[in-house]
Amino acid sequence: MSVTLVIFASSLALVNSQYSQYQDAAQNAAILTDARYLSGDGTFGAAYSQEDGVVFKEESDANGDRRGSYSYVDPTGKRHTVTYTAGKNGFQATGDHIPKAPPQAAPQPEYVPLPQYNSPDYQQSKQQYQPPAQSHYQPEPARRPQTQYQSQPQPDYEPQPQYQPASRSQPPYNALTTPAPHRFYPPGKLNFNRTPDGFSYTFSKS
Repeated sequence: MSVTLVIFASSLALVNSQYSQYQDAAQNAAILTDARYLSGDGTFGAAYSQEDGVVFKEESDANGDRRGSYSYVDPTGKRHTVTYTAGKNGFQATGDHIPKAPPQAAPQPEYVPLPQYNSPDYQQSKQQYQPPAQSHYQPEPARRPQTQYQSQPQPDYEPQPQYQPASRSQPPYNALTTPAPHRFYPPGKLNFNRTPDGFSYTFSKS
């Protein structure tokens, strides 16, 4: 019994270490290629691939509907690919490993009570709604005594003093504490093009 327990524990530890190595590799995977574009008509696209086997591609049309796919390699080494569309009909994904939705059930008819519970007396006793009769009450207008208007003397206007913030002097630029910015160029080939109504960008590690 103890030998079986030791073998089981060691195999569990081995599987756990392989899974953690897979997780670390996925988190630190380098990007091999990356491409993006945006056009003036509202269409855009993006695509990239990583060294851990992840591949992604998506494009949109002028209506904003998106079509794309992505694939990845699971811990057993099998590649899974998902193709999707997203737009006014919602998000719809297809793939071999995605479970299929069960067929929709046919709509059920509305509830109809059995005839023995539909008393004919009940049908006749239904009354139509009669709104209450409106009465036309017209009150006599109340009379008010006439009053003489007497103007009051107006006080002189004194403007409020304006708030003036205290001026602060700007500290001088200190070259010792503010390092000059440096440009970062990733290793690989980088291409960026701008147009008046969009851009395109590509990167390749090789």
